[in-house]
Amino acid sequence: MELLKKCPFSKITIQKLAGQCGVNRQTFYYHFDNIYDLMSKAFEYELVHESRIYEEVTWEYAINSFLQWMKENRVIIRNAKSISCGSFTQESTQPAIKQQEEFCINFLTIGITQYVLEWVESDFRESIEDIVDHMSWLLQKVYS
Repeated sequence: MELLKKCPFSKITIQKLAGQCGVNRQTFYYHFDNIYDLMSKAFEYELVHESRIYEEVTWEYAINSFLQWMKENRVIIRNAKSISCGSFTQESTQPAIKQQEEFCINFLTIGITQYVLEWVESDFRESIEDIVDHMSWLLQKVYS
């Protein structure tokens, strides 16, 4: 995350990352498959840590906390924008999900992700509370 405070993702190399951490490239590849794997794990850590998902909190509180982290770390978010969102998508780990439910989950994930990316592009103009309210309304409509 420190390098993302200084330069865009497209300018970050394994060599720069390894150098900043005081390790060599081989050590990096021992722990991560590639730079996207590292970024995915770093953002996942921030999501879990900042949203306090490990504590029993509401989803509204969790998303509010993470959006607040994004806003406070806007330089990191802007520098990370060049990362393909497809690089972080994962296969569903629940093969028993009905096809319609899986479609709904994927559709909402893509829609919410794009909404948040546009929020970043707008320089975080919309309040976090409004975003959480919109998501809450949508999810209540879909799942009621």
